[in-house]
Amino acid sequence: MPVEHHHATPARVLAVAADHIERVGLYQGERLWQPGKPGESAPCSVLHAWDQGVRAVKPRWSDHDEELWGAFHRALRRSLVAISNHVNGRPVRPAAWQHLRMVEDAYRRTMLWCWGDEPGRTTRGAVEAFRAAAARCGSERDHAKSA
Repeated sequence: MPVEHHHATPARVLAVAADHIERVGLYQGERLWQPGKPGESAPCSVLHAWDQGVRAVKPRWSDHDEELWGAFHRALRRSLVAISNHVNGRPVRPAAWQHLRMVEDAYRRTMLWCWGDEPGRTTRGAVEAFRAAAARCGSERDHAKSA
């Protein structure tokens, strides 16, 4: 199934993640998605859903447009910050990852994995978190202009 690529914005990454996890369901466990099923249709973790959003906006390797790649990298970072801050309930402070001697992205990804794996977490809750974080990022048009 060919992947349709869109202009990269944090809101778009998070919207695609919400749509993906809403379609396939939330999986809690040690793997990114439910074992024994294809990754595109198996229930998945919150981290995998975010990754699906990233894949949806990633430019093709053959595209050498620096502006396009710059927008992609900004969307990647800003979407990860937005969703991890949202599930944390407040901005994540640098002391959190520095204390553990982790790099920021690894800490934020770990937060997503742990948040989604908490007992009682539901698909609906994950979808709502992605959509709320996307709304906080602003409209896609606003980010396309500022990116």
